[in-house]
Amino acid sequence: MNDLVSDGPQGSLRRLRNQLAEDGCAESQVVLAKQLLEEKCELEADKISNFKQALEWLICATEQAHPEARRLLRRCIRSGVIDEDSAAIVRAKSCLAASRQETVARKAARDLFASLSNGEQYITTVQLERRIREICNTTLRKTAAEDSDSPDDDNSEAANALDDAAQALEPSDLQAGDHINSNGTLRTSHDLEEDVPDRCSNEEIRNLTVDNLVSAAVDYCQGELPLVSYELTLTDPSVKSLDHIPLLQQAFLHPIVFLQVLYLKLLYYFGSFSFRLSNIELSLVLIAYLFVSADSLYHLVPLVLYYVSFVAMVICTFKMLHAKRQFIDFRKWSGLFLRYSDGNLQPDESENLFVRNNLGPFIQFFVALFVNLFLYPFIATQWVPFSELCVLSFFLMFLTLCSFGANGNPYPDVLALISFAINVLAKYPYEKDTVVHQGWRFLDFHISNYPSYVLGNSIEFCLNGRMFFSLLIPVILVLMARRSDWQGFFKQTLPHCVTLSWLQMFIMSSHGCTTYGLIRGTLALVCSFLFLPLIGVMTVTLPLFAFLQYITLPRIIYTATMVLSFGLSLGFTCLLAKSEATKRFVTPFQLVFGTLAIIYFGNQFVLNIRDDGLPSGLIELLADEKPSIKNLLKNEFLSEYEDNNYHINWDDYYTHCNNPSWTDYNIAATQIKCSVLEGANVNWEGYVKDVSLLNVKNKWRDFAYWLPGFLQEYFKCYYGEEYSNVCRGSDGVQSVAECEFVSSVARQSGKSCHLDNLNEYTYEVKLMMEASGGILKRHAEIVIHFGHYFTNFTRLLRSDDKIRFKGTLSNENRPYNIGAKDLTIRGYEINCLECKEARGSVTLKTSSASKFSELFKTIVNDCVVSTKYILNFMLNPIIVFK
Repeated sequence: MNDLVSDGPQGSLRRLRNQLAEDGCAESQVVLAKQLLEEKCELEADKISNFKQALEWLICATEQAHPEARRLLRRCIRSGVIDEDSAAIVRAKSCLAASRQETVARKAARDLFASLSNGEQYITTVQLERRIREICNTTLRKTAAEDSDSPDDDNSEAANALDDAAQALEPSDLQAGDHINSNGTLRTSHDLEEDVPDRCSNEEIRNLTVDNLVSAAVDYCQGELPLVSYELTLTDPSVKSLDHIPLLQQAFLHPIVFLQVLYLKLLYYFGSFSFRLSNIELSLVLIAYLFVSADSLYHLVPLVLYYVSFVAMVICTFKMLHAKRQFIDFRKWSGLFLRYSDGNLQPDESENLFVRNNLGPFIQFFVALFVNLFLYPFIATQWVPFSELCVLSFFLMFLTLCSFGANGNPYPDVLALISFAINVLAKYPYEKDTVVHQGWRFLDFHISNYPSYVLGNSIEFCLNGRMFFSLLIPVILVLMARRSDWQGFFKQTLPHCVTLSWLQMFIMSSHGCTTYGLIRGTLALVCSFLFLPLIGVMTVTLPLFAFLQYITLPRIIYTATMVLSFGLSLGFTCLLAKSEATKRFVTPFQLVFGTLAIIYFGNQFVLNIRDDGLPSGLIELLADEKPSIKNLLKNEFLSEYEDNNYHINWDDYYTHCNNPSWTDYNIAATQIKCSVLEGANVNWEGYVKDVSLLNVKNKWRDFAYWLPGFLQEYFKCYYGEEYSNVCRGSDGVQSVAECEFVSSVARQSGKSCHLDNLNEYTYEVKLMMEASGGILKRHAEIVIHFGHYFTNFTRLLRSDDKIRFKGTLSNENRPYNIGAKDLTIRGYEINCLECKEARGSVTLKTSSASKFSELFKTIVNDCVVSTKYILNFMLNPIIVFK
C-alpha cells in the first residue's frame, strides 16, 4: 500500500498497462512500445534494450492486426538501431511479410486455441471438430431465421460462407457439441468426452498445439485446405464409418452409407492420382513401343491416345468432384476463423484463392477433351465401344450436374438446370428420332414465317428456334459468370461447362450405340458398385445350391431346407461378427466358401457349354461382332501396295498409250488421254538393254569443296576411304585389274582418299518390252529409275537379262512422259527372272510413289476433318461444318 502511495497514480497506471499488455491487449502493447522508444537513455546498451523490448511489443500487437503497430514496426526496422541480421529484426520482417488476411487468421487461430484449451498446452481433434460443427449449426439456424424474415440477395450472399454445412449435417439436427458415431448413432458432448480415453488409445485422436492451428490459418490464407482437416470428419459420412463391420456385410446393413463411402473412396483415390509416370511405368511404355512396328504407328498411336484422353477426362472429373467436396470443408474453416476474428476476416479472398489453386483438373480436362475430339477422325470407329462410353458419359453428366449445380444449397442452381435443358433442346437430333418424327402428333409447335423441319403430322420444329436456343446458352453462361463479382466464372461457369461437355459426349456416343451394348455397359456400371454386395449374396446362397443339387427331396422339404440352411449360414456369420476375437474371420470365411462355390458352378457351366454349346443370345450380349486386330491395321499404308492401287498391264498400256495410239491419233492426244494413269502401278516384264547412272548425290563431298585445300584431304580421309584399300575391300564387282587401274591412276594424280563410299546413286535402266501381237512381236523401249537402295542389284545387271519390276507411272517431268516415246517409270521392286549375275529380288519397303507424301496428305486431311469436328462440337447447330 505504501508502494502504491509512493508511486502515485502514474505507477498504478503503468503496472495496469503492463498487465494488460501481457494479457494480450494490443492497444496497451502499442502504448508501452511508444514509451520505450521515446524514453531518453544515456547508455547505448539501455537504448538497445528498450528498442528490443519495444520491438517485441510491436510484433505482438502486429500479430493481432493492429494497424498503428504495423506502421511503427516498419519504422523501427528502417531505423537501423540494431543489426538487420539479428533475431528480433528477422522476426519483425517475417511478421510484416504476412498479409493482413494472414495476420487476422493467425490471431483467430490463437483465440480459438485459448477458447478450447482452458489453459492447457494442447487441444484434441475432437474438440476442434465439435466446435466447427457447433458454429455451422448456429450459423445455419441464424441464416434460416434471417431468410424467413428478409430473403434478399445480399444477405443470402453473405451467408453463403457456411451454407455448404447444410449438406454435411443432414439429415440429423446436431446440437452444440454433438457427434455422430461411426455406425450412425448420435452421441452428446458428455458421452463424447467420456469416450475420449478409449479413442485416444486407438490413436484416432491427435493432440493439437497452438502452432498447429496457426499453421492451419496460414494454409487457409494461402487457399489450401489445412492439413489438420484430413484428420477431421467435417462432412458426413466418414470414410471409416463402416470399418467396424465386415466388408461383405456392409452393403446389407447400411446400403446407403456403403454407397456413400464407396463414392468417397473413389474420390480420394482419383483425387490423389498423378499423371506423372514413374520410372517403371515409363519403362513399360517404352517396351510396349518397341513391340509396335513403325508402319502401324499411324493407326495404333491415335487409338491408344484416344482411350488415354478419355480416361484422363474421367480422372479429371473425379478430381474436380474431390475439389468440390474439399471446398465444402474449406468454407467451414472460413466460418470458424470468421467467428474468432470478430468479422475482420475476408473469407471470399481465401475461397477465391482456393478455387484458383484447384483449376488444374479443369485445364487438364479440356485439354484431354480437345485431344479426344481431334483424334476421333483418325481412328477406326469399329474399335470404339460407343455403348459403354455412352453409359459412362450419361453417369458422369448427371453426377457433375448434381454436384456442381448444388452450390451448397439444398436446391440445385436454377440457371444450371435451365442451361442444361436448353442444351438438350438445342443439341437433340429431332430429325433422326422416329418417335418424335412420327409419334408426337398431339403437339403443335409451329413458328410461322421461318423455314422449319417437319417432325410429324402437326409438329414443325423451326430451325431458327434451335439456333435461338443455341444463342441463349452463352447468355446464361455469362449470367452465371458475373456472380460474386465475376468469381462465378471459376465457381459455377467452368464446372457447368464440364457437365455440358459430358452431355455432348453422351450425344455423340449415342449415335453408335447398340441395344446389347447399352445393356452390357449398364451391367458393367452397376456391377462395379454392387460387386461386394453380390459377392456377399453368393457366399451365402451358392454353397446351398451346390449342396442341394446332389439330393432329391420333395418340394416342401427342399424349400424348408434352403430356408433353414440360409438362416444357419447367416446366423453363423453373425455369431462370428459379434465377438471382437472372431470378427476378423468373417470376411475370409465368406470369401473361401464363395470362391469354392463359384469354382464348382463355373465348372458345371463349362461342362454344359461343352455338351450343348453357348446360347446365341448370350454370345450377342457378351460381345458384339468386332473385326480382328489384323483388319484394324489393314489400310493403304500397311498392306501390300498393289492390293490397294490400280494396276495396268503392258498390253493395255501399249495399245492405248504407245505406238497403236500414236498411229490412230497423235502423241499429244495420247498424252492427254493417258494422263489419267498418273500414280498408277505397273507390274511388267522386260529385257535389260542398258544400265547407266542418272544422278549422283554426295552431301559430304559438297561440304568438302567449301573447305580450304589443306583440310579437304584430311576431311576425305577421316570420313571416306583410301584409294590404296580399293582392291582390299573390293565387293566382287571389280576385277583385280580394274582395282589396280583405279589405285594406280589415283596414285599418279596425287589423290590419297575419296568420298565415293558416301555416294547416293540414281540408276536408269533401259528395257526392251514385248507386246503380244501374233507371230510378230511388237517391241517398245522404256526407262526405269531406281534409287540408291537398289545399288547392289542394278550393278549386277547385264544386257539381255530378263527382269520383272514394279513401279509407278508419273507425269512429273514436262512434257508428260505417260503416252510419250520416252516413258519413265519410278521403280520400287525388281526381280530377276533370267539373269547372268543378279539373283533374287529387291523390294523397297516404302513405295517410291512418294508414299510418304501420300501419308502426309492423309494426315493433313484428317487434321482438317478433326478441326471441323471440334468446331461442330462447339458451334453446332448454329454453324455446321461439312
